[in-house]
Amino acid sequence: MTRNTPRNTRTTRNAPSAFYGTRRKFLIVLLPLVLIALVGSETDDPLTPESGEMQIIEPVPQVATPGADLTGRGAETLDQNPKLDVSVFKTKDGRKGWKAKLERSLPLPTPAVVDGRVYVGGGFGSYEFYALDASSGKSLWLFHCGDDGPTAAVVSKGYVAFNTESCILYVLDAKTGKKIWGRWLGDPLMSQPAIAEERVVMAYPDQRGGHSLTCMGLRDGSQYWTQPIPGEVITAPVIAEGKVYATTLEGSVHCFDLSTGKKIFSKEHQATSAPWVWRGEIYVSLREDSERVVGGESKTVRTEGQGRLTKAGLRDNKTLWAKQEAEYLNVESGSRYASEQAALDASVGFTSAPSAAKLEQSAVNLGIFSVSGVWAYQGSRPTLIHGVSYSSMGDTLKALEAESGKVIWTSYIQIKDYPGGRPFSPPSYAAGKLYIGAVSGEIICLDAKDGSELWRYACGEPIRFQPAIAEGRIYWGTDYGSLFCLDAKDRNAHGWLMWGGNAQHNF
Repeated sequence: MTRNTPRNTRTTRNAPSAFYGTRRKFLIVLLPLVLIALVGSETDDPLTPESGEMQIIEPVPQVATPGADLTGRGAETLDQNPKLDVSVFKTKDGRKGWKAKLERSLPLPTPAVVDGRVYVGGGFGSYEFYALDASSGKSLWLFHCGDDGPTAAVVSKGYVAFNTESCILYVLDAKTGKKIWGRWLGDPLMSQPAIAEERVVMAYPDQRGGHSLTCMGLRDGSQYWTQPIPGEVITAPVIAEGKVYATTLEGSVHCFDLSTGKKIFSKEHQATSAPWVWRGEIYVSLREDSERVVGGESKTVRTEGQGRLTKAGLRDNKTLWAKQEAEYLNVESGSRYASEQAALDASVGFTSAPSAAKLEQSAVNLGIFSVSGVWAYQGSRPTLIHGVSYSSMGDTLKALEAESGKVIWTSYIQIKDYPGGRPFSPPSYAAGKLYIGAVSGEIICLDAKDGSELWRYACGEPIRFQPAIAEGRIYWGTDYGSLFCLDAKDRNAHGWLMWGGNAQHNF
């Protein structure tokens, strides 16, 4: 794939460790890590001292002035008259839609749809960030980033925020695309930001060789607080009820006060998704491992289910809810998706990943061993609506009573042409219906009451990120660089405007 800047500049900033030299070396190191993970389980001991005081460990790099080139490696420009290939279509059941083919055929994250505009990055490896008209798909402006890999965007109070995988957090004027401020954080950035109360929260690899979670002002990038965390955040931080929650790659769950940065808890749980917070309690998918004798040999069996944590971060349900075997939590090789991940990493200079990526953590806990895979990972994150928890685990979609964990319904969803990876995105909710994207290239709509399938539309390109729902339309991106809009045939279908539903990722 063509690059705008030489990728060897990445390796000079983060020299690869010996761990990442070859896949064979990885497997040798992974075995003891897996054994450690089997022994380790939930503990009440914090990962770092809980002094009750805010910890400012270091200032993050300087905020750039509006319009400045942040890195010198890619020119930051704004095109207010970009050209995109947009086509309209009509489905067999009469739904109208449009398809915009972005500049590069790269995996796209969940679009954000606010005030009649669609915001989407050009994909893992791209330098482009777009705003389009939500009704027609017409391009409104294009911001060319100083580095590549724009994540899913969050929009709040007239600002749109996103980060590139390498290595910048941006805040733009949502209407015009003008850069308000930007900050180089570190390489790689594999999660996305969250916004609440005019504050942006973001994780990054820090200069001490670890990771940090930082909180900055939305309007000017002023720094409020920074706290150490064990590794990269899974998908995104979550903000709810004045607190910041985050799951890190190795499976621990963390909570901080949004205003002060005071740490409330850090607990090990083998968590496999970003949390969802409801009535002060935390819902998250958790991993459990056990040994089983098969053919006279011991085999590690991985299972996944939903856990509930108390306000203090302690496990509330001793037995995981809706637990099932989770082969998808093992490192995948040989599939089309695994090959695509390796090619994507190589295309941005990651023939061997930097130690800052901490891919050994994601390999042991999530079964992901690529930067692009962590960038796209969403797992079995639950969606809680009206006291019901919905989640896609493997090839099933489940609904549970949030208070008891009782299974209300389970829906097995068949798809064709499985390319590897998780079959479905986490569900998006709007007006009593669930919408999921499938790697078979389908958007599937189900009734939230009983899980019955209402309709599906095949766009022909794999979908991994959850769709956005706004003003009676569904919006989604594909692995091959296409952005779609489709009439939901439900005028009440509205409110799931970005990944996680809103800028806090806790709808």
